[in-house]
Amino acid sequence: MAVKRLKVGLIGLGYIGKIHATAYRSIPLCFSEAPVVAELAAVLRSRVDTEDVLTREIGFALASQDREEFFRQPLDLVDICTPNFLHKEQIEEALSRDLPVYCEKPLARDLEEARAVAELARRRGALTHVAFVLRYLPAIRQMKALIEAGEIGEVFNCRAHMFHSGYLDTERPMSWRLRRAESGGGALADLGSHLIDLVYYLLGEAASVRALTRTLVMDRPSARGSSDRERVDVDDWAHCLLELKAGAVCALEVTRMAAGAGEATSLEIFGSRGALAFHIHEPESVRHYDLRKSRWSQGAIDVPAAAGERPIGQLWPSGKYSQGLMVNAHMAAAYDFLQCVAEGKPSRLDFRAGLAVQEVLEAAYLSAAHNGEPIVLPL
Repeated sequence: MAVKRLKVGLIGLGYIGKIHATAYRSIPLCFSEAPVVAELAAVLRSRVDTEDVLTREIGFALASQDREEFFRQPLDLVDICTPNFLHKEQIEEALSRDLPVYCEKPLARDLEEARAVAELARRRGALTHVAFVLRYLPAIRQMKALIEAGEIGEVFNCRAHMFHSGYLDTERPMSWRLRRAESGGGALADLGSHLIDLVYYLLGEAASVRALTRTLVMDRPSARGSSDRERVDVDDWAHCLLELKAGAVCALEVTRMAAGAGEATSLEIFGSRGALAFHIHEPESVRHYDLRKSRWSQGAIDVPAAAGERPIGQLWPSGKYSQGLMVNAHMAAAYDFLQCVAEGKPSRLDFRAGLAVQEVLEAAYLSAAHNGEPIVLPL
């Protein structure tokens, strides 16, 4: 079988850009008969005078600060790993050149920007993908299959949380993530967008949204060690209640200030015939409570792929080739999109999915600004 090589242009090489680069490089290591692999053809950075050894060792043929030079390369797709306020302009540039686009989440800073890029992608018939990588965890795929098979009956309610602890240090300096004009939001946009996408993926769309947010550290140093402080105008904690069109109610809680949590993500779904529980520490197996048997069971479940999806076994590496949870999840997402591009087929996780999450975020922040008033969707 001939292997297709796609030239990837990466925009941004911060933390998440390095994760994406590692994911692309890991595909041929983890899948011996990969039908498509990535060639890291170019990286566009704000600075090229740092980490030059890293850039060379990763294997980029070109590292540049010049957007025109970057786009002159013979690229097959563009992967955007930059701060949220840069997404719209960079997406539009790539789409204007008829390139498929993979973009980090959330898709944009706000609903207006997300609508603009989703509409542009639709008009140009572009292949697009958004990095809601939790969809690719085997446990989440197992959840979806069990729900669709009716194993937990009518879904009554769900609850999920994503707790991080990285912002507990009150002297952690300001960054674009803490400025709403640049990020579009705080913990809810950063972490909650993942949970919103999981709810939509597993249970369907929301009919209304209610939310509360809190900023717990009101100002931070403008730079590490600086005595100058800058006001924080994004949320450190958020609680969001989704009433779904199908009737279930989902409660989502996120924070970047959970002492001792490290990185804790869980999702529980309760129905008339049973329940499902997932925790990030066990990404490859779901816990299932069967009301008829009155017992919990846990283990990897060999489930069929949902319509229009690739079997997760073709995207998730076996245990002996695992690159760790973060890289595995991003590799599965990137590998899926590479195959979509090679086949000329749309991704189910395209800009429309990103737009749907953005609408919920917009409604949630609107609700929070009005003391938790319910906001009816669509906006």
